[in-house]
Amino acid sequence: MKRTIITILIALGAIAGAAFALRNNKAQMQAQVELARTVNSTIPVQVATVKEERLGGAFSATGNFTPLRELTIVTEASGKVVRLLADEGQYVTKGQLLGRIEFATLEADLKSAEANLQKLSTDKERYERLVKSGGVTQGQLDEINLAWVNAETRVINARKKLDDSFIRAPFSGYINKRYVEEGAYVTPGKQIFDIVDTSKLKMIVNVTERQVLQISEASKIKVQADVYPGVTYEARVKFISAKADANLNFPVELEITNVNDKPLRAGMFGRATFELSEGSSSLVMPRAAVVGSLDEGEVYAVNGDSVVKKKVTTGRTFGSLVEVLDVLSAGDQVVINGQINLSDGARISVVN
Repeated sequence: MKRTIITILIALGAIAGAAFALRNNKAQMQAQVELARTVNSTIPVQVATVKEERLGGAFSATGNFTPLRELTIVTEASGKVVRLLADEGQYVTKGQLLGRIEFATLEADLKSAEANLQKLSTDKERYERLVKSGGVTQGQLDEINLAWVNAETRVINARKKLDDSFIRAPFSGYINKRYVEEGAYVTPGKQIFDIVDTSKLKMIVNVTERQVLQISEASKIKVQADVYPGVTYEARVKFISAKADANLNFPVELEITNVNDKPLRAGMFGRATFELSEGSSSLVMPRAAVVGSLDEGEVYAVNGDSVVKKKVTTGRTFGSLVEVLDVLSAGDQVVINGQINLSDGARISVVN
């Protein structure tokens, strides 16, 4: 009898233990379900804080290098090319003789014109003395004066034709192309050489309407070319277009000083960086917070455990940061990652 009672008590204890274990497991499962429900009802995001900062920043634009000066040299005289003194790729200096067009006849014409002018100059002086004594009339003196003027004009024209037979470099640079060979007959307007000056280069870059207003604030402009990694070239703004192009960009022309040991060549690809000086304090946030374009951007601002979608006006860009002009205040938090899954009023969980 006693053994039976003990057996019954053991069985009751086992049943009670099993019931307690089941009840505890059920509570744990219920807690896990509630946790899963809570997690699944929120969207994980990363956020950043809007803050005041004193920033300078920079922006970049790309373009191709072109010569500061380039010119096609043409002839002003006609005749046979008797001498060419420059080849393609040769560096020439301003005024250097590049070639000659036949000039023997032109020299003879000039000597004849100068001799005639000298004779008329002597006659003119003699007639001026004789007219005072009545040896010649005023009409005869006038005829001599007219002949002298015509002779002087002939000398000027002969000298100009002879000078045109000299082909000279209009500025220092490289001969990029030669169009004729010695012995060729040329007429006025015939192309002889292409010359380019690469001591300085030009580069036209296109900037946005926001950036064009910042160019005057740039403390320094640095230009780099992909062919010379790490090498920078100093540049200055030469021209800013007063009118935007069809894409609402503004062409800006830069002048770049070349470097002898790392020479840039026309046609190379370059990148200009406009470094902005540090200005007054600005309210900024990461550019990644803006959904859409900067002109019509929106942000998801954190409001407790949810977000509010707001249209925001942005200003200048400072690298990865963008200036905030309205709606937000310092200390506000905005979503910078995970916006694709959000909508206005969505609940969130911050994971950063």
